[in-house]
Amino acid sequence: MAYSAGNGHGRWGRKLSGMLAAGALLAGMTFAPLAAADWFVGAKAGPMMVDVPGISDPTNAGVMIGTEWGVVVGDVGVQAELTDTIDDGSIGGSAVSVNTQALYGVIRTAGPIYFIAKAGMLREEVTVGSASESDTGSSVGLGIGFSIGLAQFELEYTQIEEDVDFLSLGVRF
Repeated sequence: MAYSAGNGHGRWGRKLSGMLAAGALLAGMTFAPLAAADWFVGAKAGPMMVDVPGISDPTNAGVMIGTEWGVVVGDVGVQAELTDTIDDGSIGGSAVSVNTQALYGVIRTAGPIYFIAKAGMLREEVTVGSASESDTGSSVGLGIGFSIGLAQFELEYTQIEEDVDFLSLGVRF
């Protein structure tokens, strides 16, 4: 049997084409904001300030990667950070180190000098001598930054846990 344009198969083809076009439009609307986001990488370093008598603070360095979307008052984004101790602290002759992995929601205000607020989840591993303990919990931070050309320099204070804070100087591109 031969098919003709009047037997209904043309109608299904048009419906399928319409559904594919609608799906492509929906996918474009969904993924376009991700493509329009600004990605960044950076590095930071500073002391992990341990509030325990007798401990000298370890120094950490780390990397960050994130993405942000411009909004009216600045940028809203997501940022991952990894830090490792590069210079051990000490207590009673034992080495002290703090390593962290974190994921934050971040807000940066607009302008060449800007404020930073972040909140998220953090996993930390604290090692004293041969003993090590890990913990996961919430973490918050505040900072100030300034832009020079393509680079942004940031000074941040981050609460790692109740008695550990990280004061860092970083640069991001």
